[in-house]
Amino acid sequence: MGRVEEGRSVRIGRLGPIGWLFVVAVVLVTGAVAVNRTSHDHPRVAMWGDSLAWEAGASFSRTVRADGHSQVLVRTWGGTAACDWLTDIHDQARRWRPTVAALAFSGNQGTACMQGRDLVTAYREDVTRAVELLTGRGAEVVLVDAPPRRDQPVDAAGLTPLDRVWRQIAATHQHTRVAPAGRAITAGGRFTTTLPCIAGETCGPGGMVTVRSPDGTHFCPLVQPPMTACPVPSPGAVRYGTAIARATLDRPAGTGGSGSSGTGDDEQRVAGAPGGHPSRS
Repeated sequence: MGRVEEGRSVRIGRLGPIGWLFVVAVVLVTGAVAVNRTSHDHPRVAMWGDSLAWEAGASFSRTVRADGHSQVLVRTWGGTAACDWLTDIHDQARRWRPTVAALAFSGNQGTACMQGRDLVTAYREDVTRAVELLTGRGAEVVLVDAPPRRDQPVDAAGLTPLDRVWRQIAATHQHTRVAPAGRAITAGGRFTTTLPCIAGETCGPGGMVTVRSPDGTHFCPLVQPPMTACPVPSPGAVRYGTAIARATLDRPAGTGGSGSSGTGDDEQRVAGAPGGHPSRS
């Protein structure tokens, strides 16, 4: 082949081995840039959790996809604790490689991996391990505040003991933040059965909607057998799932960092609030 330069035809020789190596290197670099750009434009958003996260899974997935984030992984099941999912988190962090992951656990302790363990200590250890598995593979992690049960005490700030654990973990681990998603279905962090309706909801008497189940734990306005889809609209599940999704899509400044300390830094790591069976470990 040739080209014209100042009225002359200039012959370009065939590429030798070194030339072809250069071309291959350029193609690989260009491809890597394209892959990175695609990963940034279309994050891979995952959520692990228990029955509350299971109820909220549809609204979580819908909200994530509506924001243009088409790749979603929901791994939830009723009655599970963080320790039930550690093997799956390890495997999915390596194979599916989420760019951001929400951990939404409310404090179950009935499965085998929780037997004989203090609840708060166990969740601190297991969620810390999950955070390390995920961030070690480059993911951002969002620790989700679950709404308290009717019989669950909260402190003056409306936080449960596990809510406080999440803040301690986020304060000492990079790329980790807290999402107070439970606030979307509580009264200042405290249990309530009803809340004023918002846009998109069908208002009940007095402009209120039912956001919690009669069992004092779940979201479905009707009492349902465990792990059964709610047969009526469930505003609590929709609000919770939407709040988790919005927190995962948010990237606030000051997220994580082992070099940060103090109340101000911890507050920077609190994001704004608005599957299948686990592999046992």
